Amino acid sequence: MNQKLPPLIAIVGTDGSGKTTLCQILLTWMQQKRPTALCHLGRQTGNIGRTIARVPFIGRKIDKKVQTQTHKAKKDKGPNGLLAIAIFAFSLRRVFRFCKMLRIRKRGIAIITDRFPQVSVRGGLEGPDLSLENPKSFIANYLTKIEWQLYRWMADHKPDLVIRLNVDIDTAMKRKPDHKPASLERKITSLSKITYNGAPIIDIDATLPLQEVVKKAQKAIDDIIKEKKL
Repeated sequence: MNQKLPPLIAIVGTDGSGKTTLCQILLTWMQQKRPTALCHLGRQTGNIGRTIARVPFIGRKIDKKVQTQTHKAKKDKGPNGLLAIAIFAFSLRRVFRFCKMLRIRKRGIAIITDRFPQVSVRGGLEGPDLSLENPKSFIANYLTKIEWQLYRWMADHKPDLVIRLNVDIDTAMKRKPDHKPASLERKITSLSKITYNGAPIIDIDATLPLQEVVKKAQKAIDDIIKEKKL
């Protein structure tokens, strides 16, 4: 008989929804009850792009060019081989973090994740970046299929609970003024459609005062742990 694994709680939401803050608060709270670790499952490409954009004189031009090429990669004929390799490399970064998270959980440590990979919305938030189904490039086509398989594998590790933080575009932009409004709009729309492979989802209005958001999240975690006897 397989030993029951400790809780896996995923915190998801767009930039500006308060994921990082809530994750840290919940980590401290759960560590008082049992050994718990926080695992970030994002690629963090956005942070890299914003860092590049802050480089004097040339940063904005480089960031804009990278963004243009990446968006083109998701349309028309897809990325060329070189760009596909670069995009795939960032996906592997997420896979490595995911494997590390699984190893920690197998040691009997509860997990809180900041973000969680998904395949229910192709090209959506936290989904595969090589989202064009049949790109023209042979290399891109091959890597697209491999990336999809990797994401399917990660998504099959269903969280015990997904806490989805919902936020409107105005609030998100006030909290993250350095982000692009169009990009945030797409992420907000995508987030509402993601199913996380049928995992239990609790939706929380992230525009509420932080204390209320925390209480709702803590109650949801307590309820799922009691229900599943984790």
